[in-house]
Amino acid sequence: MYWTHTLTHAAAVKEVAVLARLSISDEDIETATTEFNQTLALFDALSSVDTTQVTPMVNPLDAVQRLRIDSVETLVDREGLMRNAPAQDQHYFLVPRVLD
Repeated sequence: MYWTHTLTHAAAVKEVAVLARLSISDEDIETATTEFNQTLALFDALSSVDTTQVTPMVNPLDAVQRLRIDSVETLVDREGLMRNAPAQDQHYFLVPRVLD
């Protein structure tokens, strides 16, 4: 098992809350302690599962992505755009200076 420690006291829960930047009131500390312990127990249960015979996978579903074939298309007429530009230098638009 990777994690076998439980937060059984309020001081540890308060410390975790500070580290996680959570605001837990004094009235809610007991409930938060119980919920943290339950969450850690779930992780303990997950850690105890034998996964040595399980093949690692990227996706749990057998879905296949249908991707389109890449094709190069000219969408913009560069020369036409440059003819409409008020000022240009080679293949660049010239604009008024914004910062001095």
